[in-house]
Amino acid sequence: MLGELIVEALRNLLRHKLRSLLTALGIVFGIASVVAMVSAGEGARREILDQIRELGTHNVIVNAQKPPAEQKPDKEEGDYVLEYGLTFHDLRQIRATLPAVTDALPVRDVKDWLWFQSRRVEARIRGVTPRYFERLNLTPALGRRLDDDDGRERRRVCVVRARVLQEARYVGDPLRLDLKIGAEYYRVVGVLPDFASKNPDRAILGLDDRALEVYVPFETVVDRRGLTQSTFESGTWEVSRVELHQIVCTVADEADVASAARGIQAILGRLHARRDYQVTVPIELLQSRAQTQRTFDIVLPVIAGIALLVGGIGILNIMLASVTERTREIGIRRAIGASHRDVTLQFLVETVTLALIGGVLGVLLGIGGSMLLERFTDWKPVITFGAVAVAMGISCLTGIVFGIYPARRAAAMDPVRALRHE
Repeated sequence: MLGELIVEALRNLLRHKLRSLLTALGIVFGIASVVAMVSAGEGARREILDQIRELGTHNVIVNAQKPPAEQKPDKEEGDYVLEYGLTFHDLRQIRATLPAVTDALPVRDVKDWLWFQSRRVEARIRGVTPRYFERLNLTPALGRRLDDDDGRERRRVCVVRARVLQEARYVGDPLRLDLKIGAEYYRVVGVLPDFASKNPDRAILGLDDRALEVYVPFETVVDRRGLTQSTFESGTWEVSRVELHQIVCTVADEADVASAARGIQAILGRLHARRDYQVTVPIELLQSRAQTQRTFDIVLPVIAGIALLVGGIGILNIMLASVTERTREIGIRRAIGASHRDVTLQFLVETVTLALIGGVLGVLLGIGGSMLLERFTDWKPVITFGAVAVAMGISCLTGIVFGIYPARRAAAMDPVRALRHE
């Protein structure tokens, strides 16, 4: 019987194709909004989870920060070296004072030229320890990470970003490359893939997607480059001395991250009067972004609900008009034995069928919109079976809710008066 009702409903809808299509448009846009909303929300949630893995919820990042111009040394006093940033003493104090900090890793940066025969590119040389790769989840696509022997023996080895090789247009096996950094050659032992995510907080870790980076053993950088560096900026040479550009602190228990950050702030506050450092807790940044995502998850359902309400009212209106137009048909059906239940089911199935057709079109439109959103923006929506199922369920529910009244009104007609209707 249900199959017959569906066939009859389709036949009635096809009699007025344009009217049926225009009636379904409200449902189409409402369901498309639901699909786009759920897919965008799922994509954002997965992105946040990826960012948590990248930044590390157990990490506290301390970066050296150049003091403002008014705090720089006065050259007339004979002091040409600008000293600022983190020190080895800071590192020892953090390790000795804070038991919650299970690991504190030093990082030192140097800018230099990379030479690929006659071609050169400027890059940042990062002196890091082997555990740096583990703490920040950096896994080479080719080769290996740096190890303890590399640092202990001050080897001239390096791990490069894939972007460096692309920028230099290097063709060949990178693991056989002796890369010239400044005036010295370093053997490439690993290649890191380019970062796939668009995490704006990566720069806090010094992992700027736009930067060209080469990772070498920390001890090698300190021994061969020293702690003083000359740079040419704004038409003048600047000589600076920075012992450490970054300290990556790891806390064993995530619940202790906030207290560990406060402890680091207290230690550095006593040792640095000029505040030439910045302490960042990645998990706090991610929590802030998650709060923004929750606001987004509240606003979009409201917009989709309004669209569905408008679509449901449109269905209600057109079905009431259809009941009026088909009064004589209803009278004939009642006269030959159709019950209240039969007439109610007939119009309710017709309403639900119209809503489901709109739902299918809305799902297709929502998927297409999500694909366009991914192509032209940085968003990465994720279409799931659950999103489609929810959208179709909402579509069916909308048809039932807004179809009950017209169906019951049709079933409540007096057969005698319905037969006399012109």
